[in-house]
Amino acid sequence: MANAKIELQPESTGLVIVDMQVEGCERHGAGVKPVIGNIRRLLDRFRAVNGKIIHVQSVRSKDHPEFTVFGRQYGLLLGSPGADFVEELQPLPGESIVQKTSHDCFYKTLMEAVLEKLDLRPCRDKIVVTGIGSSNCVYHAVIGFHIRNYYSLVLEDCIHGVHPQSQPFALHQFRSGAYNFNVTVSRSDDLELVSEIRPQQLAAVS
Repeated sequence: MANAKIELQPESTGLVIVDMQVEGCERHGAGVKPVIGNIRRLLDRFRAVNGKIIHVQSVRSKDHPEFTVFGRQYGLLLGSPGADFVEELQPLPGESIVQKTSHDCFYKTLMEAVLEKLDLRPCRDKIVVTGIGSSNCVYHAVIGFHIRNYYSLVLEDCIHGVHPQSQPFALHQFRSGAYNFNVTVSRSDDLELVSEIRPQQLAAVS
């Protein structure tokens, strides 16, 4: 049974793409390739209607406590090739980039300032969340928008987890009563940007 279509107004919807970077996607392996393609198609749809797009980029400096205190190996170093966005999802000039230094895209970042600049408001507007990983960075992003009273849409064909069990866990949480009053799990094909020109409309004007 097909899911119901979800109509989105581009002026009141944000597309958030979380951590689609070279190093992170390499860790996710071949399974992330279809997700990259799905996000790219969705990104193209938003660009075609002048949608509001936010790229989240996870970066670290060598003095980050992850390395100096907790002993993690260096990764996602600011300015390194691994921290760059994958080729298919490079931001265009004018698209917003929010850099973060943890799993949380709100903690000590410019996310709230970017949302204000794009006029995306709590209790009114929708945020479409895509990216990696399902049970950490995507999860924190969804929770961040959830607790700030945005309507959030999580697209299960546009997110990916390293471990097979991580995505079902995250989606189960989002579908639960703790979150589902303002978090909806859907798929990219079920979204309809109302400014998109439908085939029947093209036929009518041709």
